[in-house]
Amino acid sequence: MRVAIVSPNPANNSGGVERFCHTLSDVIGRLGGAATVVGAADLDRVPHDLAITNGMVSRRTVTPRIHVYHGCWVDHVRLGSRTNDYSLPWKTQFLVKGAAKEIWAGANAYRVAVSVPTAAEVAHWYRLRVHRVIPNGIDTATFAIGDREVARKQLQIPADERLALFIGRAEARKRPDIAAAAASRAGYRLLTAGSGSVDGATSLGVLSPTELRTWIQAVDCVLAPSDYEACSLAILEAMATGTAVVTTRVGYVHTLVDQLPAYRDLTAPAGDLDEFTRALTLLPSRQRAVAEATAFVRAENSLERFAEHWSAAIDEVMARTAAAGS
Repeated sequence: MRVAIVSPNPANNSGGVERFCHTLSDVIGRLGGAATVVGAADLDRVPHDLAITNGMVSRRTVTPRIHVYHGCWVDHVRLGSRTNDYSLPWKTQFLVKGAAKEIWAGANAYRVAVSVPTAAEVAHWYRLRVHRVIPNGIDTATFAIGDREVARKQLQIPADERLALFIGRAEARKRPDIAAAAASRAGYRLLTAGSGSVDGATSLGVLSPTELRTWIQAVDCVLAPSDYEACSLAILEAMATGTAVVTTRVGYVHTLVDQLPAYRDLTAPAGDLDEFTRALTLLPSRQRAVAEATAFVRAENSLERFAEHWSAAIDEVMARTAAAGS
């Protein structure tokens, strides 16, 4: 089985969709196939039996095609741009153009979404049924359960310092302002890992996966107050290490809370600083919920489970194609 995976930037492995493409390529290789990550313009130059397109990036193909929704652009703009000062006409034009691309990309394809809320958003706004939900998979070997004391010694951090970590680009949608304010109110020093800076926080810069893992293991908690996410890799990786994640109830977090109701106390509605701070203050008394979330993510979002889901999806698509041609 030859698979071409269309990435927004095939040479890059830092963005969420780009990382997904390379992870899926590796997983298909483990399943015995041969996958190539390409740009849309190069798709026809790569021999393939199946194409997998992503987000707004798509091409019509004569081969079977799977299209992956890593979120819904309408809600990404509608919910994720509430704190910026762009004009309503600009936001509307930005939203409509992106939505049109995602509708066109998903038409005439077998459609996959990375979370149940994303599938519902695609159905609501685009009137397109998602055939299968496959949550993102993470490398649980790299993001292994760690010992905070050992990690702090390695990083030369005082054992009694209260530390919180914000991961990702310091963009408005991810609400670093709420992370900084909540950490200050609850008595934590805030660190950031990623591009950009946050007022009142100490920047660690862009870290390698192993460096990031050690810092996640060393802090008391990770703060993820985003206004919009579909299935955040950063949240899953942090949870996999055994470190608590205080987060907003967006995207895949809804599934986590549905499966583990006790974890709801460590979540808050998007944009609600008071509730987010309250969740952070509850952290010391919710360690059992943290352990349950770690076990859940390590089982349900491992690369092994990710491979099972994708193997089933590919088999279904190829079986449909064979049946249609017979």
